[in-house]
Order: sequence, then C-alpha cells, then structure tokens
Amino acid sequence: MMTDATTDARVMPMLTLQDVHTEVDGYHILEGVSFSVPRHQVTMLLGRNGVGKTSTLRTIMGLWRANRGTIALNGENIESLNTMNIARKGLHYVPENMGIFASLTVGENLRIACRSQRLEGERLDWVLQLFPALHTFWHWPAGHLSGGQKQMLAIARAVIEPCDLLLVDEPSKGLAPAIIQNLIQAFEALKSEQTTILMVEQNLHMAQRLGDHLVVMEDGRTLHEGRMADFATDSKRQAEWLGLSMEASV
Repeated sequence: MMTDATTDARVMPMLTLQDVHTEVDGYHILEGVSFSVPRHQVTMLLGRNGVGKTSTLRTIMGLWRANRGTIALNGENIESLNTMNIARKGLHYVPENMGIFASLTVGENLRIACRSQRLEGERLDWVLQLFPALHTFWHWPAGHLSGGQKQMLAIARAVIEPCDLLLVDEPSKGLAPAIIQNLIQAFEALKSEQTTILMVEQNLHMAQRLGDHLVVMEDGRTLHEGRMADFATDSKRQAEWLGLSMEASV
C-alpha cells in the first residue's frame, strides 16, 4: 500500500530527541532525554528548578553540543549543526535572558532580526497587533522598556520571520499577572497560526491554558510525556513531580 508523503509529514513530529546526553565542563547536565514535539501543537517542558529544562533548549539550539543521542527536526538530524545553521532550518529561540539589544531601539531590534526580508508589510502588522506596546515605543531604546515589554520584544524578534518551531524559555518569569495574560493571548494567536512551540514555563496556569502536549523532566532525564489535559487534572502527580498544583496557580 502506498503512503502519501504529505500525510506522513503531518503525522511526523516536528522535533524528536532520543537518548540525548549533554556534558558541560565535565558535568553531566542531561543524562538521557527523549521526547517528541508534535507538529502544530504547544509542548510544555516542565519540572522542578535545576532538572535540565533550559539545558535541553540550549542543546537543541546547538549552544551546547550533545555528547550522545540524536535530535531530529522534520526528520533531519541536527545535533551536529552549529546554532546559526539550526536557526536557518526554521528553529527560533527566545532565551530566558530575552536576548534583546538594550542600546538599540525597538524598531532596530526587529530590523536586525529580519534576515531574509524587509521589515514591513503584513508580517510586521501582524506582530504589532500581537504586541501593540512595541508600536507605541518603536523609537525607544529597548533597555528603557519594562520587563514585560522586553519580553514582548524578545518574542516579536523570534517570530518576525515565520518559523517551523519556536523554543521559549520561561516567558512569564517575574512578570505581573496582567502582562502574563497579554502573553497568553499572544501565544494563543501564534498557536492559531499553527506555529509549533516548545516552552519551558513555571506558571502552571499559563501551561494549562496553552499546552497540548507535556514533557516532565527530573534530574536531567525525561520522567513523563503525555497530554497536558490529563496532567492538569492529576493533582497527585503535580505535587509529586513539580511540588505545585495547577488548582493553586489559577
């Protein structure tokens, strides 16, 4: 029986990690991470502090090199590529430190993030609809923005060009509830555009609102993978694996 290649592409996960190990300065940071990121879904990477979530994102992006295991994007192994070549394959990253240029204006930050096309037209209009504050402060140095506005700019920089997969590291960290709600709405808009997202997030209300798929890590390893909807109603596992409760975080 013949298989339709287009159907296969839709079924195949966007990203797959298999037995990934990462060593940094002689320390084993990741010790067997395996999970998949389904296409056109939001996958939440959860776990207690220090279990390797950020290290996993950095390894996927090639900022740290995997010592063992495979990382496949759209079926192609990328673990041996450098960060620039990984980004060129459509994988964009919003780090925990946001990665914006404080001395440049909002507009200049977006302009230098736009590598293959001019900063204008429908894509820019769409991004500014997601984050209206960036239009208001277009000529301001990015270093003068509030924490929430800087996070909006960091995300806008990552999506000013369409990407296959967006990695985001703790976007709500240190932000006020009203700003978190604005970020949730922006990510919901990205989700409606069928952007595939892998997100590290400690705010469980945000994780529940956005997440379709779930990966839980512990001590540099994958502990659990499944549906966010199932985990959201399992207070026992929430307490055991995260020391938190989604009910308490709403």
